[in-house]
Amino acid sequence: MDLARRLANEPRLRGLSAQKRQERVEFVVGNLLFVLAHELGHAVISELDLPVLGREEDTADVYAILKALRVVGSEFSVRILVRATNAWFMSARRDRREGEAPTYYQRHGLDEQRAYQIICLMVGSDPVKFKDLADEHKLPEDRRRSCGWDYDTAARSWERVLAPHMRASDQPKAEIEIIYGDAKGSLEVVARSLREIRFLEHMAEYAAERYLWPAPIVMEMRSCGEANARWTIPTRRLHICYEMVDEFVDLFNEQERSLRTTRRGTKTRTSRNEPQNARRGATWARSRTRP
Repeated sequence: MDLARRLANEPRLRGLSAQKRQERVEFVVGNLLFVLAHELGHAVISELDLPVLGREEDTADVYAILKALRVVGSEFSVRILVRATNAWFMSARRDRREGEAPTYYQRHGLDEQRAYQIICLMVGSDPVKFKDLADEHKLPEDRRRSCGWDYDTAARSWERVLAPHMRASDQPKAEIEIIYGDAKGSLEVVARSLREIRFLEHMAEYAAERYLWPAPIVMEMRSCGEANARWTIPTRRLHICYEMVDEFVDLFNEQERSLRTTRRGTKTRTSRNEPQNARRGATWARSRTRP
């Protein structure tokens, strides 16, 4: 909320209402946090030498989802997951509009699959609390029941493989170096804003407090020339590109366009019905006054 207020005069936010400005900032920061948690999942898997029985990208997603639901468990962490879900759906919609064919050979699941994985684990964790979310995205009843099994299996599995690597209170914390690289142009305000909210520091403090890392690691924000994020095993370095902000701003705008189109469609259907109903009423009135 403070960041949204401070950015009121920035070109990409100028002219927006306070509510819309906050929604956009939360969408972007929430999705960046999900990306950071996902990449931390990769770091945990490689540094702690954890078994992966399936695609590692899916496993890293599950790590991020479970941390939001079980460790943080706040309304904000829930909204982060909802924002991430919306981003994946918007990304898929944008690709269809631009004629991009699905790439089934990618390491990641398809965007909509990743969105539904988030929804499924949320519903599996609490089917009552997240019923509206399941209804909104038309998750079938039989899948909702199996989502409970998916959530229990994932939570139990992660708890078991991490148990030997949890840091006790009397054990030293690993060193996690934080770097905010230089940024130019419109990304300069992005870099400054992320430093102000201690974006990397919060996750680094959590990771250092939680796990027995075998060696120091690095968390970095930097300019890359593209929207990307990665955990690099040889250098033990997690980096997120500032350009990811532009990607999430685009997806937020995609979401806003979709909402406006939906509202216009509803308004059009209503306006088409109203004159028809009015004409029927007028015909009925004339018939009553006719001799």
